[in-house]
Amino acid sequence: MPGFTSIRGRLRTSYVVLLTMLVLVILLSVSRFQLLSKNIRGIVDENAALVELTGELNVNAESLASRLLLLFVLEERDARVEIYKEIDQRNKNLDDSLEKMGGLVQTTQGKASVAALKTQRQVYQAALQATVEALEFGELADAKMLMAGTTRDELQTFLTQTNVLAVQEREMMQSRQQEVLSESELAIWLIVGVGVLAILIGIIMSTFITRSIVIPLGYVVALLDKFARGDLSQSITLVQKGEIGQLLDSVKRMRSSLAGVIEKIDSSAKTVVSAVNDIRINVDDVHEGSNTQAAMANDIQGSVGELSNAARVMAEHVSVSRNQAEAAHDLAKHGKAVITSAATDITAVAAYIEDTSHSVAELNESASTVTNFVNSIRDIAEQTNLLALNASIEAARAGESGRGFAVVADEVRNLATNTADVTSSIDTVITKIGSLSLQISNEMVEGQEKMRHGVAQIEDVVAPLSQLEADSAKSLESLDGLSQLAQQQAGEANDIAEHVTRIVEVTANNETTSNRLSKLTDALSGAAEQTHEATSTFTLPS
Repeated sequence: MPGFTSIRGRLRTSYVVLLTMLVLVILLSVSRFQLLSKNIRGIVDENAALVELTGELNVNAESLASRLLLLFVLEERDARVEIYKEIDQRNKNLDDSLEKMGGLVQTTQGKASVAALKTQRQVYQAALQATVEALEFGELADAKMLMAGTTRDELQTFLTQTNVLAVQEREMMQSRQQEVLSESELAIWLIVGVGVLAILIGIIMSTFITRSIVIPLGYVVALLDKFARGDLSQSITLVQKGEIGQLLDSVKRMRSSLAGVIEKIDSSAKTVVSAVNDIRINVDDVHEGSNTQAAMANDIQGSVGELSNAARVMAEHVSVSRNQAEAAHDLAKHGKAVITSAATDITAVAAYIEDTSHSVAELNESASTVTNFVNSIRDIAEQTNLLALNASIEAARAGESGRGFAVVADEVRNLATNTADVTSSIDTVITKIGSLSLQISNEMVEGQEKMRHGVAQIEDVVAPLSQLEADSAKSLESLDGLSQLAQQQAGEANDIAEHVTRIVEVTANNETTSNRLSKLTDALSGAAEQTHEATSTFTLPS
Protein backbone atom coordinates (compact mmCIF):
# COMPACT_ATOMS: atom_id res chain seq x y z
CA MET A 1 0.00 0.00 0.00
CA PRO A 2 1.89 3.12 -1.19
CA GLY A 3 0.02 5.58 1.07
CA PHE A 4 0.70 3.45 4.16
CA THR A 5 4.42 4.29 4.12
CA SER A 6 3.79 7.83 5.40
CA ILE A 7 2.50 8.83 8.83
CA ARG A 8 -0.36 10.67 7.22
CA GLY A 9 -1.31 7.57 5.21
CA ARG A 10 -1.15 5.33 8.28
CA LEU A 11 -3.27 7.65 10.39
CA ARG A 12 -5.71 8.15 7.54
CA THR A 13 -6.00 4.38 6.99
CA SER A 14 -6.54 3.74 10.69
CA TYR A 15 -9.21 6.44 10.85
CA VAL A 16 -10.93 5.00 7.77
CA VAL A 17 -10.91 1.47 9.24
CA LEU A 18 -12.25 2.64 12.60
CA LEU A 19 -14.91 4.78 10.94
CA THR A 20 -15.86 1.81 8.73
CA MET A 21 -16.25 -0.43 11.80
CA LEU A 22 -18.24 2.28 13.56
CA VAL A 23 -20.54 2.69 10.52
CA LEU A 24 -20.90 -1.11 10.36
CA VAL A 25 -21.90 -1.23 14.04
CA ILE A 26 -24.40 1.59 13.50
CA LEU A 27 -25.90 -0.01 10.40
CA LEU A 28 -26.11 -3.41 12.10
CA SER A 29 -27.75 -1.87 15.16
CA VAL A 30 -30.24 0.08 13.07
CA SER A 31 -31.16 -2.96 10.93
CA ARG A 32 -31.61 -5.19 13.97
CA PHE A 33 -33.64 -2.60 15.81
CA GLN A 34 -35.81 -2.08 12.74
CA LEU A 35 -36.39 -5.87 12.49
CA LEU A 36 -37.14 -6.06 16.21
CA SER A 37 -39.56 -3.15 15.93
CA LYS A 38 -41.25 -4.80 12.95
CA ASN A 39 -41.67 -8.11 14.80
CA ILE A 40 -42.99 -6.41 17.91
CA ARG A 41 -45.39 -4.37 15.77
CA GLY A 42 -46.51 -7.62 14.08
CA ILE A 43 -47.13 -9.27 17.46
CA VAL A 44 -49.08 -6.31 18.73
CA ASP A 45 -51.00 -5.64 15.51
CA GLU A 46 -51.77 -9.30 14.59
CA ASN A 47 -51.45 -11.89 17.36
CA ALA A 48 -52.47 -9.75 20.31
CA ALA A 49 -55.38 -8.28 18.30
CA LEU A 50 -56.50 -11.76 17.29
CA VAL A 51 -56.41 -12.95 20.91
CA GLU A 52 -58.43 -9.90 21.90
CA LEU A 53 -60.94 -10.53 19.10
CA THR A 54 -61.36 -14.23 20.11
CA GLY A 55 -62.21 -13.03 23.61
CA GLU A 56 -64.79 -10.65 22.17
CA LEU A 57 -66.23 -13.56 20.12
CA ASN A 58 -66.60 -15.66 23.28
CA VAL A 59 -68.22 -12.79 25.15
CA ASN A 60 -70.66 -12.00 22.32
CA ALA A 61 -71.53 -15.69 21.74
CA GLU A 62 -72.21 -16.35 25.43
CA SER A 63 -74.14 -13.07 25.62
CA LEU A 64 -76.33 -14.28 22.75
CA ALA A 65 -77.08 -17.48 24.66
CA SER A 66 -77.88 -15.59 27.85
CA ARG A 67 -80.17 -13.17 26.00
CA LEU A 68 -81.92 -16.15 24.38
CA LEU A 69 -82.58 -17.65 27.83
CA LEU A 70 -84.16 -14.37 28.94
CA LEU A 71 -86.69 -14.76 26.16
CA PHE A 72 -88.00 -17.92 27.88
CA VAL A 73 -88.93 -16.00 31.03
CA LEU A 74 -90.05 -12.62 29.61
CA GLU A 75 -93.73 -12.30 28.81
CA GLU A 76 -93.97 -8.61 27.84
CA ARG A 77 -93.62 -7.76 24.17
CA ASP A 78 -91.61 -4.58 24.68
CA ALA A 79 -89.03 -6.33 26.85
CA ARG A 80 -88.68 -9.07 24.28
CA VAL A 81 -88.15 -6.47 21.53
CA GLU A 82 -85.27 -4.93 23.52
CA ILE A 83 -83.76 -8.40 23.90
CA TYR A 84 -84.04 -9.00 20.15
CA LYS A 85 -82.25 -5.67 19.53
CA GLU A 86 -79.44 -6.71 21.82
CA ILE A 87 -79.27 -10.09 20.04
CA ASP A 88 -79.00 -8.30 16.67
CA GLN A 89 -76.26 -6.02 18.05
CA ARG A 90 -74.36 -9.04 19.38
CA ASN A 91 -74.69 -10.77 15.98
CA LYS A 92 -73.36 -7.65 14.31
CA ASN A 93 -70.45 -7.55 16.77
CA LEU A 94 -69.73 -11.21 15.99
CA ASP A 95 -69.71 -10.53 12.27
CA ASP A 96 -67.44 -7.44 12.71
CA SER A 97 -65.01 -9.38 14.88
CA LEU A 98 -64.86 -12.23 12.35
CA GLU A 99 -64.23 -9.73 9.50
CA LYS A 100 -61.41 -8.10 11.48
CA MET A 101 -59.92 -11.50 12.25
CA GLY A 102 -60.04 -12.38 8.54
CA GLY A 103 -58.06 -9.21 7.74
CA LEU A 104 -55.47 -9.78 10.47
CA VAL A 105 -54.51 -13.44 10.00
CA GLN A 106 -51.50 -14.02 7.72
CA THR A 107 -50.82 -17.75 8.08
CA THR A 108 -52.67 -20.51 6.23
CA GLN A 109 -53.63 -22.22 9.49
CA GLY A 110 -55.03 -18.97 10.86
CA LYS A 111 -57.04 -18.28 7.71
CA ALA A 112 -58.49 -21.88 7.87
CA SER A 113 -59.41 -21.41 11.54
CA VAL A 114 -61.15 -18.09 10.79
CA ALA A 115 -63.04 -19.70 7.88
CA ALA A 116 -64.13 -22.55 10.20
CA LEU A 117 -65.29 -20.01 12.75
CA LYS A 118 -67.33 -18.18 10.15
CA THR A 119 -68.94 -21.47 9.09
CA GLN A 120 -69.63 -22.46 12.70
CA ARG A 121 -70.98 -18.96 13.27
CA GLN A 122 -73.53 -19.47 10.51
CA VAL A 123 -74.46 -22.90 11.91
CA TYR A 124 -74.82 -21.44 15.38
CA GLN A 125 -76.81 -18.53 13.96
CA ALA A 126 -79.18 -20.95 12.19
CA ALA A 127 -79.69 -22.96 15.38
CA LEU A 128 -80.25 -19.79 17.33
CA GLN A 129 -82.69 -18.53 14.72
CA ALA A 130 -84.63 -21.83 14.86
CA THR A 131 -84.86 -21.63 18.64
CA VAL A 132 -86.10 -18.01 18.44
CA GLU A 133 -88.72 -18.91 15.82
CA ALA A 134 -89.97 -21.86 17.91
CA LEU A 135 -90.18 -19.57 20.91
CA GLU A 136 -92.05 -16.89 19.01
CA PHE A 137 -94.53 -19.41 17.52
CA GLY A 138 -95.37 -20.60 21.04
CA GLU A 139 -93.66 -23.91 20.74
CA LEU A 140 -92.02 -23.58 24.08
CA ALA A 141 -91.18 -27.30 24.47
CA ASP A 142 -89.53 -27.42 21.06
CA ALA A 143 -87.71 -24.21 21.81
CA LYS A 144 -86.40 -25.57 25.10
CA MET A 145 -85.40 -28.79 23.40
CA LEU A 146 -83.56 -26.85 20.66
CA MET A 147 -81.96 -24.60 23.24
CA ALA A 148 -80.79 -27.51 25.36
CA GLY A 149 -79.76 -29.53 22.34
CA THR A 150 -78.69 -28.18 18.96
CA THR A 151 -78.27 -24.50 19.89
CA ARG A 152 -76.26 -25.31 23.01
CA ASP A 153 -74.07 -27.80 21.12
CA GLU A 154 -73.39 -25.37 18.23
CA LEU A 155 -72.58 -22.62 20.74
CA GLN A 156 -70.21 -24.94 22.55
CA THR A 157 -68.59 -25.92 19.23
CA PHE A 158 -68.23 -22.23 18.31
CA LEU A 159 -66.70 -21.36 21.68
CA THR A 160 -64.37 -24.37 21.42
CA GLN A 161 -63.17 -23.31 17.98
CA THR A 162 -62.76 -19.74 19.25
CA ASN A 163 -60.69 -20.99 22.19
CA VAL A 164 -58.63 -23.16 19.86
CA LEU A 165 -57.92 -20.09 17.65
CA ALA A 166 -57.07 -18.03 20.73
CA VAL A 167 -54.70 -20.75 21.94
CA GLN A 168 -53.09 -20.93 18.50
CA GLU A 169 -52.62 -17.18 18.40
CA ARG A 170 -51.18 -17.15 21.93
CA GLU A 171 -48.76 -19.91 21.01
CA MET A 172 -47.85 -18.09 17.81
CA MET A 173 -47.40 -14.85 19.75
CA GLN A 174 -45.16 -16.59 22.24
CA SER A 175 -43.22 -18.19 19.42
CA ARG A 176 -42.71 -14.84 17.73
CA GLN A 177 -41.74 -13.33 21.07
CA GLN A 178 -39.10 -16.05 21.40
CA GLU A 179 -37.94 -15.30 17.89
CA VAL A 180 -37.74 -11.61 18.72
CA LEU A 181 -35.77 -12.36 21.88
CA SER A 182 -33.47 -14.69 19.94
CA GLU A 183 -32.93 -12.06 17.25
CA SER A 184 -32.34 -9.42 19.91
CA GLU A 185 -29.74 -11.58 21.61
CA LEU A 186 -28.15 -12.33 18.23
CA ALA A 187 -28.10 -8.62 17.38
CA ILE A 188 -26.52 -7.83 20.76
CA TRP A 189 -23.86 -10.50 20.22
CA LEU A 190 -23.22 -9.25 16.68
CA ILE A 191 -22.89 -5.65 17.87
CA VAL A 192 -20.66 -6.72 20.75
CA GLY A 193 -18.59 -8.86 18.37
CA VAL A 194 -18.18 -6.07 15.82
CA GLY A 195 -17.37 -3.60 18.64
CA VAL A 196 -14.76 -5.96 20.11
CA LEU A 197 -13.34 -6.52 16.62
CA ALA A 198 -13.16 -2.74 16.09
CA ILE A 199 -11.40 -2.34 19.45
CA LEU A 200 -8.93 -5.09 18.60
CA ILE A 201 -8.27 -3.60 15.18
CA GLY A 202 -7.83 -0.14 16.77
CA ILE A 203 -5.41 -1.55 19.36
CA ILE A 204 -3.44 -3.44 16.71
CA MET A 205 -3.28 -0.48 14.34
CA SER A 206 -2.43 2.00 17.10
CA THR A 207 0.33 -0.31 18.37
CA PHE A 208 1.68 -0.82 14.87
CA ILE A 209 1.48 2.87 13.95
CA THR A 210 2.98 3.92 17.29
CA ARG A 211 5.89 1.52 16.93
CA SER A 212 6.42 2.49 13.29
CA ILE A 213 6.66 6.15 14.36
CA VAL A 214 8.31 5.97 17.80
CA ILE A 215 11.17 3.57 16.89
CA PRO A 216 12.46 5.64 13.93
CA LEU A 217 12.01 8.84 15.94
CA GLY A 218 14.00 7.29 18.80
CA TYR A 219 16.75 6.43 16.32
CA VAL A 220 16.75 10.02 15.02
CA VAL A 221 16.80 11.42 18.59
CA ALA A 222 19.79 9.20 19.45
CA LEU A 223 21.63 10.39 16.32
CA LEU A 224 20.91 14.04 17.11
CA ASP A 225 22.11 13.50 20.68
CA LYS A 226 25.43 12.13 19.35
CA PHE A 227 25.69 15.05 16.96
CA ALA A 228 25.07 17.44 19.87
CA ARG A 229 27.97 15.80 21.79
CA GLY A 230 30.24 16.33 18.75
CA ASP A 231 30.25 12.79 17.36
CA LEU A 232 29.60 13.11 13.64
CA SER A 233 31.21 9.79 12.72
CA GLN A 234 27.98 7.81 13.18
CA SER A 235 26.54 6.91 9.76
CA ILE A 236 22.76 6.60 9.14
CA THR A 237 21.84 3.03 8.17
CA LEU A 238 18.09 3.05 8.86
CA VAL A 239 15.96 3.16 5.70
CA GLN A 240 12.43 4.54 5.97
CA LYS A 241 9.81 6.01 3.68
CA GLY A 242 7.35 8.82 4.09
CA GLU A 243 7.87 11.62 6.63
CA ILE A 244 10.34 9.56 8.70
CA GLY A 245 12.39 8.92 5.55
CA GLN A 246 12.36 12.65 4.75
CA LEU A 247 13.46 13.39 8.33
CA LEU A 248 16.33 10.87 8.06
CA ASP A 249 17.39 12.38 4.74
CA SER A 250 17.35 15.86 6.32
CA VAL A 251 19.42 14.63 9.29
CA LYS A 252 21.85 12.94 6.89
CA ARG A 253 22.24 16.18 4.89
CA MET A 254 22.59 18.14 8.13
CA ARG A 255 25.36 15.77 9.29
CA SER A 256 27.23 16.15 6.00
CA SER A 257 26.80 19.92 5.96
CA LEU A 258 27.82 20.27 9.62
CA ALA A 259 30.91 18.09 9.09
CA GLY A 260 31.89 20.16 6.04
CA VAL A 261 31.36 23.43 7.94
CA ILE A 262 33.46 22.23 10.89
CA GLU A 263 36.26 21.11 8.55
CA LYS A 264 36.19 24.49 6.84
CA ILE A 265 36.15 26.33 10.19
CA ASP A 266 39.12 24.29 11.46
CA SER A 267 41.05 24.90 8.25
CA SER A 268 40.16 28.60 8.34
CA ALA A 269 41.24 28.84 11.99
CA LYS A 270 44.65 27.41 11.12
CA THR A 271 44.95 29.81 8.20
CA VAL A 272 43.95 32.75 10.41
CA VAL A 273 46.61 31.85 13.00
CA SER A 274 49.30 31.79 10.29
CA ALA A 275 48.03 35.04 8.73
CA VAL A 276 47.89 36.79 12.12
CA ASN A 277 51.58 36.02 12.72
CA ASP A 278 52.44 37.55 9.35
CA ILE A 279 50.25 40.59 10.06
CA ARG A 280 51.94 41.17 13.43
CA ILE A 281 55.34 41.49 11.68
CA ASN A 282 53.94 43.92 9.07
CA VAL A 283 52.19 45.98 11.76
CA ASP A 284 55.50 46.60 13.52
CA ASP A 285 57.02 47.85 10.25
CA VAL A 286 54.04 50.14 9.65
CA HIS A 287 54.37 51.53 13.18
CA GLU A 288 58.00 52.56 12.63
CA GLY A 289 57.22 54.07 9.20
CA SER A 290 54.32 56.07 10.66
CA ASN A 291 56.61 57.69 13.24
CA THR A 292 59.09 58.79 10.52
CA GLN A 293 56.27 60.04 8.25
CA ALA A 294 54.72 62.07 11.10
CA ALA A 295 58.00 63.98 11.73
CA MET A 296 58.43 64.84 8.02
CA ALA A 297 54.79 65.90 7.65
CA ASN A 298 55.06 68.32 10.59
CA ASP A 299 58.01 70.12 8.92
CA ILE A 300 56.20 70.39 5.57
CA GLN A 301 53.07 71.67 7.30
CA GLY A 302 54.93 74.71 8.75
CA SER A 303 56.39 75.77 5.36
CA VAL A 304 53.12 75.34 3.50
CA GLY A 305 51.33 77.44 6.15
CA GLU A 306 53.54 80.49 5.46
CA LEU A 307 53.07 80.10 1.67
CA SER A 308 49.32 79.85 2.09
CA ASN A 309 49.14 83.08 4.16
CA ALA A 310 51.12 85.09 1.53
CA ALA A 311 48.96 83.82 -1.33
CA ARG A 312 45.80 84.65 0.61
CA VAL A 313 46.93 88.30 1.21
CA MET A 314 47.78 88.81 -2.48
CA ALA A 315 44.42 87.39 -3.50
CA GLU A 316 42.65 89.84 -1.18
CA HIS A 317 44.44 92.90 -2.74
CA VAL A 318 43.72 91.72 -6.28
CA SER A 319 40.09 91.15 -5.32
CA VAL A 320 39.73 94.76 -4.07
CA SER A 321 41.24 96.18 -7.35
CA ARG A 322 39.04 93.96 -9.39
CA ASN A 323 35.92 95.12 -7.53
CA GLN A 324 36.79 98.78 -8.19
CA ALA A 325 37.38 98.12 -11.90
CA GLU A 326 34.14 96.21 -12.09
CA ALA A 327 32.27 99.14 -10.50
CA ALA A 328 33.74 101.57 -13.09
CA HIS A 329 32.85 99.23 -15.93
CA ASP A 330 29.30 98.89 -14.60
CA LEU A 331 28.91 102.68 -14.35
CA ALA A 332 30.14 103.22 -17.92
CA LYS A 333 27.95 100.42 -19.19
CA HIS A 334 24.94 101.77 -17.30
CA GLY A 335 25.51 105.34 -18.59
CA LYS A 336 25.82 104.13 -22.14
CA ALA A 337 22.68 102.08 -21.77
CA VAL A 338 20.72 105.01 -20.28
CA ILE A 339 21.81 107.46 -22.98
CA THR A 340 21.20 104.92 -25.74
CA SER A 341 17.76 104.25 -24.30
CA ALA A 342 17.03 107.98 -24.15
CA ALA A 343 18.12 108.45 -27.77
CA THR A 344 15.96 105.55 -28.81
CA ASP A 345 12.98 106.98 -26.90
CA ILE A 346 13.49 110.44 -28.44
CA THR A 347 13.75 108.91 -31.90
CA ALA A 348 10.58 106.93 -31.24
CA VAL A 349 8.81 110.12 -30.05
CA ALA A 350 9.99 111.95 -33.17
CA ALA A 351 8.64 109.17 -35.34
CA TYR A 352 5.39 109.27 -33.38
CA ILE A 353 5.20 113.07 -33.85
CA GLU A 354 5.86 112.65 -37.58
CA ASP A 355 3.10 110.06 -37.78
CA THR A 356 0.83 112.37 -35.82
CA SER A 357 1.69 115.22 -38.22
CA HIS A 358 0.67 113.07 -41.15
CA SER A 359 -2.54 112.18 -39.28
CA VAL A 360 -3.25 115.90 -38.66
CA ALA A 361 -2.65 116.63 -42.36
CA GLU A 362 -5.05 113.87 -43.26
CA LEU A 363 -7.49 115.33 -40.72
CA ASN A 364 -7.19 118.76 -42.42
CA GLU A 365 -7.83 117.16 -45.80
CA SER A 366 -10.82 115.30 -44.34
CA ALA A 367 -12.11 118.60 -42.92
CA SER A 368 -11.85 120.17 -46.39
CA THR A 369 -13.74 117.24 -47.84
CA VAL A 370 -16.41 117.55 -45.15
CA THR A 371 -16.61 121.31 -45.92
CA ASN A 372 -17.30 120.47 -49.55
CA PHE A 373 -19.96 118.00 -48.48
CA VAL A 374 -21.52 120.62 -46.20
CA ASN A 375 -21.59 123.16 -49.05
CA SER A 376 -23.28 120.62 -51.25
CA ILE A 377 -25.83 119.91 -48.51
CA ARG A 378 -26.38 123.69 -48.10
CA ASP A 379 -27.03 124.02 -51.85
CA ILE A 380 -29.41 121.09 -51.73
CA ALA A 381 -31.23 122.66 -48.73
CA GLU A 382 -31.55 126.01 -50.59
CA GLN A 383 -32.95 124.29 -53.65
CA THR A 384 -35.27 122.25 -51.46
CA ASN A 385 -36.45 125.50 -49.81
CA LEU A 386 -37.18 127.00 -53.23
CA LEU A 387 -39.04 123.89 -54.30
CA ALA A 388 -41.04 123.92 -51.04
CA LEU A 389 -41.86 127.62 -51.65
CA ASN A 390 -43.04 126.87 -55.18
CA ALA A 391 -45.08 123.97 -53.82
CA SER A 392 -46.72 126.26 -51.27
CA ILE A 393 -47.60 128.76 -54.02
CA GLU A 394 -49.09 125.98 -56.15
CA ALA A 395 -51.01 124.67 -53.12
CA ALA A 396 -52.44 128.11 -52.46
CA ARG A 397 -53.55 128.29 -56.06
CA ALA A 398 -55.24 124.94 -55.77
CA GLY A 399 -57.36 126.16 -52.88
CA GLU A 400 -59.04 123.70 -50.62
CA SER A 401 -57.80 120.65 -52.48
CA GLY A 402 -54.17 121.73 -52.14
CA ARG A 403 -54.29 122.32 -48.42
CA GLY A 404 -52.63 118.94 -47.56
CA PHE A 405 -49.96 119.51 -50.11
CA ALA A 406 -49.35 122.97 -48.60
CA VAL A 407 -48.81 121.39 -45.18
CA VAL A 408 -46.24 119.01 -46.62
CA ALA A 409 -44.53 121.88 -48.46
CA ASP A 410 -44.26 123.81 -45.18
CA GLU A 411 -42.71 120.86 -43.44
CA VAL A 412 -40.22 120.39 -46.23
CA ARG A 413 -39.35 124.09 -46.10
CA ASN A 414 -38.82 123.91 -42.33
CA LEU A 415 -36.63 120.83 -42.84
CA ALA A 416 -34.58 122.65 -45.45
CA THR A 417 -34.20 125.63 -43.12
CA ASN A 418 -33.03 123.38 -40.26
CA THR A 419 -30.61 121.62 -42.60
CA ALA A 420 -29.16 124.98 -43.64
CA ASP A 421 -28.70 125.94 -39.96
CA VAL A 422 -27.02 122.65 -39.12
CA THR A 423 -24.69 122.86 -42.10
CA SER A 424 -23.70 126.37 -41.00
CA SER A 425 -22.82 125.02 -37.52
CA ILE A 426 -20.88 122.12 -39.04
CA ASP A 427 -19.02 124.53 -41.33
CA THR A 428 -18.03 126.64 -38.30
CA VAL A 429 -16.73 123.57 -36.40
CA ILE A 430 -14.82 122.26 -39.40
CA THR A 431 -13.23 125.67 -39.93
CA LYS A 432 -11.99 125.61 -36.30
CA ILE A 433 -10.68 122.04 -36.76
CA GLY A 434 -8.78 123.11 -39.87
CA SER A 435 -7.19 126.01 -38.00
CA LEU A 436 -6.20 123.84 -35.06
CA SER A 437 -4.82 121.15 -37.39
CA LEU A 438 -2.64 123.68 -39.17
CA GLN A 439 -1.38 125.02 -35.83
CA ILE A 440 -0.63 121.54 -34.50
CA SER A 441 1.14 120.58 -37.73
CA ASN A 442 3.42 123.61 -37.50
CA GLU A 443 4.23 122.93 -33.82
CA MET A 444 5.01 119.25 -34.59
CA VAL A 445 7.44 120.25 -37.34
CA GLU A 446 9.22 122.53 -34.89
CA GLY A 447 9.29 119.71 -32.23
CA GLN A 448 10.71 117.25 -34.74
CA GLU A 449 13.54 119.61 -35.53
CA LYS A 450 14.41 120.06 -31.84
CA MET A 451 14.34 116.26 -31.25
CA ARG A 452 16.71 115.67 -34.17
CA HIS A 453 19.13 118.17 -32.64
CA GLY A 454 18.87 116.40 -29.21
CA VAL A 455 19.49 112.99 -30.75
CA ALA A 456 22.62 114.28 -32.49
CA GLN A 457 23.94 115.60 -29.17
CA ILE A 458 23.21 112.25 -27.43
CA GLU A 459 25.05 110.35 -30.17
CA ASP A 460 28.08 112.58 -29.56
CA VAL A 461 28.04 111.51 -25.87
CA VAL A 462 27.59 107.77 -26.61
CA ALA A 463 30.91 107.37 -28.45
CA PRO A 464 33.15 108.35 -25.44
CA LEU A 465 31.04 106.20 -23.11
CA SER A 466 31.45 103.20 -25.46
CA GLN A 467 35.22 103.66 -25.48
CA LEU A 468 35.21 103.98 -21.66
CA GLU A 469 33.18 100.77 -21.39
CA ALA A 470 35.56 98.87 -23.71
CA ASP A 471 38.64 100.08 -21.80
CA SER A 472 37.11 99.21 -18.41
CA ALA A 473 36.13 95.78 -19.75
CA LYS A 474 39.75 95.11 -20.79
CA SER A 475 41.00 96.24 -17.37
CA LEU A 476 38.39 94.05 -15.71
CA GLU A 477 39.47 91.05 -17.78
CA SER A 478 43.12 91.61 -16.77
CA LEU A 479 42.15 91.94 -13.11
CA ASP A 480 39.93 88.85 -13.39
CA GLY A 481 42.86 86.86 -14.73
CA LEU A 482 45.11 88.16 -11.99
CA SER A 483 42.45 87.54 -9.35
CA GLN A 484 41.88 84.00 -10.60
CA LEU A 485 45.63 83.38 -10.62
CA ALA A 486 45.95 84.72 -7.06
CA GLN A 487 42.92 82.73 -5.89
CA GLN A 488 44.26 79.65 -7.64
CA GLN A 489 47.61 80.06 -5.91
CA ALA A 490 45.86 80.62 -2.58
CA GLY A 491 43.61 77.62 -3.22
CA GLU A 492 46.52 75.44 -4.18
CA ALA A 493 48.41 76.58 -1.08
CA ASN A 494 45.33 75.81 1.03
CA ASP A 495 44.99 72.44 -0.68
CA ILE A 496 48.64 71.66 0.01
CA ALA A 497 48.14 72.73 3.62
CA GLU A 498 45.01 70.60 3.90
CA HIS A 499 46.75 67.65 2.29
CA VAL A 500 49.69 68.00 4.63
CA THR A 501 47.24 68.26 7.56
CA ARG A 502 45.50 65.15 6.33
CA ILE A 503 48.85 63.42 5.96
CA VAL A 504 49.60 64.29 9.57
CA GLU A 505 46.15 63.09 10.64
CA VAL A 506 46.46 59.93 8.55
CA THR A 507 49.89 59.35 10.04
CA ALA A 508 48.44 59.73 13.52
CA ASN A 509 45.54 57.49 12.55
CA ASN A 510 47.99 54.97 11.14
CA GLU A 511 49.82 55.02 14.43
CA THR A 512 46.59 54.49 16.33
CA THR A 513 45.41 51.90 13.84
CA SER A 514 48.66 50.01 14.01
CA ASN A 515 48.34 49.89 17.78
CA ARG A 516 44.74 48.68 17.50
CA LEU A 517 45.71 46.27 14.77
CA SER A 518 48.37 44.86 17.00
CA LYS A 519 45.83 44.32 19.74
CA LEU A 520 43.34 42.87 17.23
CA THR A 521 45.92 40.45 15.89
CA ASP A 522 46.52 39.24 19.43
CA ALA A 523 42.77 38.85 19.99
CA LEU A 524 42.28 37.25 16.56
CA SER A 525 45.11 34.83 17.24
CA GLY A 526 43.50 33.85 20.56
CA ALA A 527 40.06 33.47 18.90
CA ALA A 528 41.54 31.34 16.09
CA GLU A 529 43.25 29.10 18.61
CA GLN A 530 40.01 28.77 20.60
CA THR A 531 38.13 27.95 17.38
CA HIS A 532 40.65 25.28 16.54
CA GLU A 533 40.32 23.85 20.04
CA ALA A 534 36.48 23.87 19.72
CA THR A 535 36.50 22.14 16.32
CA SER A 536 38.99 19.55 17.54
CA THR A 537 36.31 18.25 19.95
CA PHE A 538 34.20 17.02 17.00
CA THR A 539 34.71 13.51 15.66
CA LEU A 540 34.35 13.80 11.91
CA PRO A 541 33.50 10.93 9.58
CA SER A 542 36.47 9.24 7.95
